Amino acid sequence: MRGIGAENLRTLESGMTTDAAYILFERLSLGEDEEALAGLHHLYFYRLYKLACSIVGEKEAAEEIVNDVFLRIWQRRPLLKAVVNPELYLLKCARNRSFEFLRSQRSAVHVGADELHDFPVQWEVSPEQLLISSEMVRYINKAIDQLAPKCKLIFLLVKESNLKYKEVAELLNISVKTVEAQMSIALKKIGLAVPLTFLQH
Repeated sequence: MRGIGAENLRTLESGMTTDAAYILFERLSLGEDEEALAGLHHLYFYRLYKLACSIVGEKEAAEEIVNDVFLRIWQRRPLLKAVVNPELYLLKCARNRSFEFLRSQRSAVHVGADELHDFPVQWEVSPEQLLISSEMVRYINKAIDQLAPKCKLIFLLVKESNLKYKEVAELLNISVKTVEAQMSIALKKIGLAVPLTFLQH
């Protein structure tokens, strides 16, 4: 069975832009805007949770870590206006807090990308955004979920969070070549997993 090609998958864009994050960061930097914090939580909780879960390997701990990230964002809100990339900033906060958790548990000082844990996935995209059927989205999500943890996380950071390869490499402490190789694997596997029949409608 043939599937959609990697080039077609590379053109799929995330439905989430960073525009909202910039606005919410600015609102938070100007005062005690609880509504802005709630909006930020709604937009990014699950993305940060997936990253934290992949590092610490515990769902409850990952949830606590992400909630702590948002608490720290609230406490440091006057500094947010200087943040250049809000989404990358949030991901780095979640990463750093996850490592702090591991050190506090004395279970690890450093975790490499090869040691990442698996995590639940639901690619945050709607059929309308990709002009495809909801059934195709289910096929794509199933294919993503079957990727190895490192490959899965890299794919989502690039496609869902719109991070550049260099930013993903920095976030996970791996080389850009590794990111490129893992993206190639992910795109190929996902492309082969989506039936050609979906392209004939």
